[in-house]
Amino acid sequence: MSDSVKAIDAIFLKNGFKKGTEILVAHKDEINALNVFPVPDGDTGHNMCACVMEACKELDQLEFESIKTVSDAIKNGTLMGARGNSGVILSQIFAGFCDVVSKSDVINISVFVSAMQRANTVAKSAVMKPVRGTILTLIEELAGYCKRHENDFSDFKDLLERLTKRAFKVVDMTREMMPKLKQAGVVDAGAKGLAYIMEGFYKYAIGERDIEISMVSYEKPNEMIGFAAEELTFVYCTEFMVKLFSGVENHDIEILKRTIAPEGDSMVIVNNGSILKGHIHTNHPGSVFEEALKLGELIKVKVDNMKEQHEAIILKQEESGKSDSKIDVEVPKAPVQEVPVFFEEEKPSLEKKKYGFISISPGDGISSVFKEMNVDKIVTGGQTMNPSTADIASAVEEINAEYVYILPNNSNVILAAESAARMTEKEDKKVRVIPSKSVQEGIAALIGFIDTENPDNNFENMATAMQDVISISVTHAVRDSEMDSQKITEGEFLFFANKSLKSHGQEINEVIMEGLEKTVADDYEILTIFYGDDIDKAKAERLKSEIEEKYEDLEVSVYYGGQPHYPYYISLE
Repeated sequence: MSDSVKAIDAIFLKNGFKKGTEILVAHKDEINALNVFPVPDGDTGHNMCACVMEACKELDQLEFESIKTVSDAIKNGTLMGARGNSGVILSQIFAGFCDVVSKSDVINISVFVSAMQRANTVAKSAVMKPVRGTILTLIEELAGYCKRHENDFSDFKDLLERLTKRAFKVVDMTREMMPKLKQAGVVDAGAKGLAYIMEGFYKYAIGERDIEISMVSYEKPNEMIGFAAEELTFVYCTEFMVKLFSGVENHDIEILKRTIAPEGDSMVIVNNGSILKGHIHTNHPGSVFEEALKLGELIKVKVDNMKEQHEAIILKQEESGKSDSKIDVEVPKAPVQEVPVFFEEEKPSLEKKKYGFISISPGDGISSVFKEMNVDKIVTGGQTMNPSTADIASAVEEINAEYVYILPNNSNVILAAESAARMTEKEDKKVRVIPSKSVQEGIAALIGFIDTENPDNNFENMATAMQDVISISVTHAVRDSEMDSQKITEGEFLFFANKSLKSHGQEINEVIMEGLEKTVADDYEILTIFYGDDIDKAKAERLKSEIEEKYEDLEVSVYYGGQPHYPYYISLE
C-alpha cells in the first residue's frame, strides 16, 4: 500500500485498535513471562489482553460507526475489561486519547498529537506514585516525541512507524531505569505490551488489514527470567469494581485514595463517572472493600495470593537446580476469588408504566433537579465526560415503561443516545431521543411534557419547549485563541448564549452582566442560575442580587448544579 495516510477516520481507528489487539494477544505469553519479576501481580499479558479484548467486543456491537462512537467503545470497553495495575493504566491511556479524538470528525496529525498528550496526563493522574521504567514512562516518552516532531511527520504511516521504533527503543531502556528490572536483565512488561499495540496500529497503516485475534500466542518468551527469593511486604493483589452512588464527586474519590494508600502499594484508582475501578497490593483486602463500599455498590471483587505464586516459582527454580540462573518460567495460577457481588435493591415496580425518562447530568445538584421532575434514571455525563452508548443503554434496560425518552443535554451525547435507543428498542418498549443540547433545554423539555398527551404529541411538545429557552454557559479559556473575530486570552471567563460568544473578560460577574445585556435579558421573564462545583452559594447569591438590581422585572432563582468546568449554567425563558 503506497497511498499516503493523511488522516484517520472511524474505520481506521476501529480496525487499527483491533490490529493492535491482535499483536498484543499474540505476544501475551512473552508479556506474562516478563511480569513474574519483581513479584507476581496476576499476569500482565492476560490483564492487558482482557482490557483490549473487552473493547473489541464493544466495537463489534456498534451499529453506527463514527469517531465518537468508536472512541466511546474503546474508552468504555477498556475500562470494563481492565484487570490488574497494567490493565487499569492501559485503560486510562485510551481514555485520555479518546477524550480528545472523540471531539473530531477526522483525526489529523495535530489531533493525534493532542490526544497523546491527554493520554499521558490521564494515565499519570491514575497513579499516586508513578515509577520510572514502566508503561507510564513509555506513554510519557511517546507523547513528548509526538510533540517535538509534530511538524516533521509526513503522514500517519511515517508517524506510526517512528512511534513504534521509538516505543521499542524506550522499552529496552526500561531495563536500566528500574533496579529490579536491571537485576533480572528484563524490560518492563506493561511498556512492552503498549509497544506491541502501537506496532499493530502501524501494521494496519501500511496495509496489513487482515485481523485474526486468537488467544493462542505464536511467540514464545524471548527473554528468560531470573527470579530472586524475597519477603513480600504485601501479600494480596486486590481489585474491586464499584457502581458509584449518585452524588459521589471527585473529592470523595480523592479521600478514598488517601484512606487506602497506607494499606499497601501499587495502588491505581480510576473512574468513568459511574464506575470506579481500583487495584492495590495489601494485607487487608477486607478493609479496602469496606472503604470502597462508602462510595457505591461493589459489582466485582478479586483477590490473588501473591505469596503462593512467589513460593511456587522459587520452588520450580530450586528443583531445576538453576536458582542462580535465568530459566523459562511458566507462571502458576494463584488461588483467585473473582465473584460478582449482589446487593438487595429496591424492587422495581412490576406494573409497567406508560412513560419513563433518562437524563444525562453533569452534576449532583442538577441530578437532584431532574429527579424532582420525575426522571427515572440519571446518567452522569456532560462536557469532557460524555457517557458511552453502553451507559445509556443500561439505563434504558432498567426502566419498565412503554415509552422511554432520553435527554442527552449535550450535543456530544446525542449520537451515543441515538445508538443506545436503537440497541434497546423493543416491540413493547419504544425509545425516543429528545435532542436536548444543554441541561437548560432538558429541563425545558420536561416542563413541556404533559402526562395525558399521546407519545407523538409529547415528543413535539418537548422539542418545541426546548426552543423557548436561551441556554447560557459560563466557562474559562484554556488557551489563547480567536473566536467570532474576538481575541481570547487564556484564563478569561467566557459567556456563551446558545453557543454564541457574547462576552469575555477577567472578572466573572462583569462578563455575565455584559453577556446578559447583549442577550437582551429584558425580553425574558425568568432567569435560573445553576452554580458549579467551584462556586460557593454566597457568590452565586451575590450574582443573583446584581442581576435583580439591574433587571427588576426578571424573576431570578439560584440552584446548586455541581457541574465541573462551568462556574454557571443560566437559562432565560
